[in-house]
Amino acid sequence: MLSYYHLETLLPRLLAFLVAMTLHDAAHAGAAWLLGDRTARESKRLSLNPLVHLDALGLAMIVFGPYGWSKKMPIDEANFKKRPKLSNTLVFLAGPVINLLLALLFWWLYFFLPSILGGTAESITVEQWRVYLQYGVIVNIMLCFIHILPLYPLDGWYILKGWVPSQRKVWFDRNQRYALILVVFLMITPMGQWLLGHVYPLAAQLVMQLFSI
Repeated sequence: MLSYYHLETLLPRLLAFLVAMTLHDAAHAGAAWLLGDRTARESKRLSLNPLVHLDALGLAMIVFGPYGWSKKMPIDEANFKKRPKLSNTLVFLAGPVINLLLALLFWWLYFFLPSILGGTAESITVEQWRVYLQYGVIVNIMLCFIHILPLYPLDGWYILKGWVPSQRKVWFDRNQRYALILVVFLMITPMGQWLLGHVYPLAAQLVMQLFSI
């Protein structure tokens, strides 16, 4: 079973997070641009450069726990002129969907790696790369499912907010700080870390079962 907290896993974890986070944010920015909002693009967030998306504290959290975050994505929903509710949903779904697709890609590469590298499944090179692919699958699955939770500032919060009547959006604005407190609690407190620490082995076990199919 892969372990998340050991120092020797730091490099594959960081690499998996940088790839997952960069493409997650670029997908949001790209979808927003295609649907009429240029705010993220003008803020230089439509980029595959991880440095433009990095949040220092969010990156540091990867060292200590199973989850980190990037900078807040600047999206102006008022720029979605055609079918604004659907456009808003597509923009905030783009990130989790990309993470899910990345997880499937890394899972596929795990099995076809020997033929790609021209070695056997038992070779040291293949086994080393497979560790990175396994973390790529796990990190992307976790990012996908965490971000669809209806908690501020996760994508699920904005998707849900986009479909409620205008008068109800005031409730979201008034209570988003409490949702943020809950998310911060899950990120930095010992109890939250304990909960996430138990979610990780379940995700890893599921991935390992998929790998054994």
